[in-house]
Amino acid sequence: MKILASDFDNTLYFHTGFKAEDLQAIKTFQAAGHKFGVCTGRSYNGIVAPSTNVDIHYDFYICLSGGLILDEDGEVLFEKQFPYAIVKEIYARYPVNVSVVYGNAMYLLNDKNNHFKQSIKALYKKMKNQPKENIRFIDQLDDLKAQQIPSFSFHYRRGEHNQAVNLATYINKTYGDYVNAYVNDIHIDVCAKGCSKGHALKQIGDYYHINKEDLCGIGDNFNDLPLLQAAYDSFTFDYAPIAVQKQANHIVPQLSDAIDELLF
Repeated sequence: MKILASDFDNTLYFHTGFKAEDLQAIKTFQAAGHKFGVCTGRSYNGIVAPSTNVDIHYDFYICLSGGLILDEDGEVLFEKQFPYAIVKEIYARYPVNVSVVYGNAMYLLNDKNNHFKQSIKALYKKMKNQPKENIRFIDQLDDLKAQQIPSFSFHYRRGEHNQAVNLATYINKTYGDYVNAYVNDIHIDVCAKGCSKGHALKQIGDYYHINKEDLCGIGDNFNDLPLLQAAYDSFTFDYAPIAVQKQANHIVPQLSDAIDELLF
């Protein structure tokens, strides 16, 4: 039995939804006795909502960059949190668009010009009638009465990848005793120390008693590097950054092609 952990955005799920070929390939993979699940920076709700009314079954969920792991029924297998005060400290120095996962919702901090809210609304308009995750806007970080959280993200604008890299470096250097920060193009996903997509894949392998030779992963961006490095068979795409392609064993056009290689 093999395990395939798949990134979500721009790997399995796109602004236009899921690809029919990928959904069929996943069903074929599972019918052959293998396990398929997601491995993402998104929250659990951020996976369940867009997957509603879609013919897909997840055998496991790796969410929040490994900070939350659930079984196929949504029962928590692992969760780790860190002080919410860290978000406030970093934002005071770097007032970048920020989102915070807490409870069953994602909270987005309004910026002065409402650019962040407008960009989210524009994105949702592109997604038309697809189910969306539970998002709430707050006017200041103190509006969220949290002590511990499992994840937060910073969001730069298009073309500001280098700024994202610099901020992630600062977070890892200054707050490395508490959190790990991973760059996802112009976004930075932050989870509790010791958590990563790669470590979570190994945890899922232990849960299913799978040999490391049967751990597989696929992703499209820099935050997927821990997943690709932990997987025995790793896949990325011809549209992924060159640095990501260099870390994968296989380059494929889409997810269904990776599954075909694993099966045949």
